[in-house]
Amino acid sequence: MKSKKTKASKPRRRLTSEEAKEAILAATETRLRAVGPDALRLQEIAADVGLSHPTVLHHVGSREALVAAVVARAMDALETELLACFANQLETPTLVRTTLNDVDDVMRRRGQARLVAWLALTQAPGTVNRSSRLGEVASALHAARGRRGNDAPLEDTAFSVLLAATSLFGVALVGPGLLGMLGLPADEATMDRFRAWFAALLTKHAEIA
Repeated sequence: MKSKKTKASKPRRRLTSEEAKEAILAATETRLRAVGPDALRLQEIAADVGLSHPTVLHHVGSREALVAAVVARAMDALETELLACFANQLETPTLVRTTLNDVDDVMRRRGQARLVAWLALTQAPGTVNRSSRLGEVASALHAARGRRGNDAPLEDTAFSVLLAATSLFGVALVGPGLLGMLGLPADEATMDRFRAWFAALLTKHAEIA
């Protein structure tokens, strides 16, 4: 009786330290989106990237340090994407609405808002020491308003950014539920109408004709 030949396993390419750390961070972010910080297990992360538990610890230090690194990584990626959304500088009402749609895609459809909320709520204050690029968004918008002849102070623009950021973040997290509580259809068409309404509100305040 012929014995079955076992298929030889494909040799695993040895990762550099940077490649291993990036793979660990990416796998951790994926798991965080699925299960949240409380259910995160380093053993599962190690299995996802094909490394041993001690090797993962060697690269990240501890579970807390790993989550902190993912916080910084996720925020950097989020702000880079949001800055790209605002690259058109919101010169016309149509571009304002397009930008809000782009931000909604990043925050709600791709789950960034949920991930950031999880991470923010589970991190102790000061755990992640990083600078934000949100000020760049406010500066770009303020410059655009200036080109339109609006001499409002920078604080007014910053407050507009705060309103937009918190509104879109909240809608991304609980928007459909709130629509239902208000007796409105919790569907994509209603969400789209809300962004159109919000874009009109922002453009009127910014005096973008």
